[in-house]
Amino acid sequence: MLKQEHIVAFEQEIKKIKNVDHGHLDVDDEGDILAIGIFSDGKRHPKDIKRDVEETFRSVFGFRVNHQKISIIERSIDRESSKLSRVRFITAYQAFKRNDVVEGVVQLEYQDNIITGKMEVHSFEMEIEYIIANAAAKAITNIVSNYSIRIDTVRKIPMGAVDVICVTLSVMNTETGAGGMYVGSSIYNKDLLGSVAKAVLDGLNRRMDTFA
Repeated sequence: MLKQEHIVAFEQEIKKIKNVDHGHLDVDDEGDILAIGIFSDGKRHPKDIKRDVEETFRSVFGFRVNHQKISIIERSIDRESSKLSRVRFITAYQAFKRNDVVEGVVQLEYQDNIITGKMEVHSFEMEIEYIIANAAAKAITNIVSNYSIRIDTVRKIPMGAVDVICVTLSVMNTETGAGGMYVGSSIYNKDLLGSVAKAVLDGLNRRMDTFA
C-alpha cells in the first residue's frame, strides 16, 4: 500500500525529469497502483522518459513498478514559469437535493486559501461530468473574476492501458472580449469526479499568469 506522502513526493520528483511537465500516480482504495500518467513535451523518446520514471519510482518507494502501468502522453507544453502560485486540486463531489437537483462541488487550494466552486442543476439537464467540470470552472473564476470559462466537451478517451479524461473549454476576458480554446487532460481512475476536475485544472493552470 502506497502512502499519500510518498505519492506526493513522487509526483514532485516527476517534474524534475527532462522534458516532463508533470504526472499523476493514481491508486485504488487499498493504495495499489492503477496507473502512472506522464505528460511530456514530445521532444524526447517515450521509452527514455519511461525508464527515468521507473528509476524515480524506485528511488521514492524502494521497489520497481510494472512498466505497463506507465503511460506517456505527448503534447506541446508552454514552459514559461507562472507568475502566480499554482492552483491545487483538493476534492470534488456531488450532493443530491430536493426536486431531483444535483449539486457539484469542487474545492481548490490557491495561495493557502480554499476556493470552492459549485454548480447546481436538475439531474436531467446535465451529465455529472459536465456538472463537475463547470463547478471547477466556477472555482477558477473565483480567482480570476474578469474571465468567463465555458466547458465545451468532456470525453473519456482510451489510451493504451489507461483511459484519459479530456476537457475542451473556452475562456474569454469579460472586459476585452479576448479569449481562446484550451484542452486539459487527466488520467482516469476510480474517482471520476476528481479526474474531471483535474483535467479542467490541467487546461488552465499553466496559463493563470495570463488570465490574472
